[in-house]
Amino acid sequence: MRNYCVLRESLARFSLVLCCGLSVGFSALLAFGAGEPSHTPQPFACEVRYYFREHFRHAKPGEKSVSASAFEREALPLSRVTISNGVPERTVEGRVAHLPYQFLVKIRGGTDSENGTLEVNVLNSSGKPAAGFPQVMANPLTKAGDSSRKEFDLTIGKSRKQKIKKALLTQDEFLTHVDLIVGMDDDFLSADFPK
Repeated sequence: MRNYCVLRESLARFSLVLCCGLSVGFSALLAFGAGEPSHTPQPFACEVRYYFREHFRHAKPGEKSVSASAFEREALPLSRVTISNGVPERTVEGRVAHLPYQFLVKIRGGTDSENGTLEVNVLNSSGKPAAGFPQVMANPLTKAGDSSRKEFDLTIGKSRKQKIKKALLTQDEFLTHVDLIVGMDDDFLSADFPK
C-alpha cells in the first residue's frame, strides 16, 4: 500500500511538472511567433486559356456562320508559400507548352483588414516583360462570386496564333484571344487541378 501511495504521489508531481513545462513551452512558442506575419494569402491557381470559335462551312443565309466561344486550357504549377522581407506571399511560377512566356504571379499578404497585393508578370523569351506587364494591384481575389477570378489578356502575334491553331485547333476553328486567369474558387483549387 505504501508503494502505491508513493507511486501515486510521484505521478501527481510528474503530471504537475509536465503541465507546467507544456504551459511554459506553449507561451514561449507564442512569444516566438509574435514577430511572424499573421496573414498568409489564400491558395490560388493559374491557367492559360486559348479561346476559339469554329466557322460553319455549310451555314445557310440567316444562320450563324461561327460557333459560340470555347476554350482549351493549360495549367501552371500550384502556388507555394514563401516569406519575403518578413511578408508572407504565395507564388505561382512556370511555363505552358504553347507560349514562349515565363509566368510569375504573386499574392503578397496584407493585414486582417486588407487583401494585400496581386503582382502579375509575364516575361518573353528574352526575359523582358511582355506588352502590358508587369501589373501590380490591390488583390481583388476572394473565394466567392465574381471576385474569385481575374483575367489578364496576353498579346499574341500572328505567327504564334498560327502555331497554336496548328497544335490545338481543327481546320475550321480559329483563335480569338488568349488569357492568363488567376483564380481561387473551388474549380481552381480542386484535386483535379492542374488538369
